[in-house]
Amino acid sequence: MEKLTQENVQDIMNKPLVFVDFWAGWCGPCMAIAPYYEAVANKYKNKAIFVKCNVDEEPAFSRSQGIMSIPCIIAYKNGKAVDKSVGLVNEDVLSSFVERQF
Repeated sequence: MEKLTQENVQDIMNKPLVFVDFWAGWCGPCMAIAPYYEAVANKYKNKAIFVKCNVDEEPAFSRSQGIMSIPCIIAYKNGKAVDKSVGLVNEDVLSSFVERQF
C-alpha cells in the first residue's frame, strides 16, 4: 500500500476520492485495523485511492489535518476532507464508511 509523504501528498490529494489511514507503529489499535483497511482497499481499489500516513514520519501533514487520535481514516473528495472514522472498527463498519462516500 502506498505511503503518503511530503513528496507525493499533492499528487495523491488531487485525486477525486482518497482515503488516508493515519497510524503509528506503536499504536495497537492501528495494527489491529490494518488488515481491515487493506481488505477494504482491495475491495474498492477501482473506485478510490487508499494510502497510509505514519503520523510519526509525517507530523506536519498529520497536524495540518487535525489528527488528535489514531487510528483515524479520513475520506477526501477533490482534496477536501468530507468524513472520518476514528478508532478501531471492524471490517464491516469500515466498508460501510467507504461506501458512504460513493
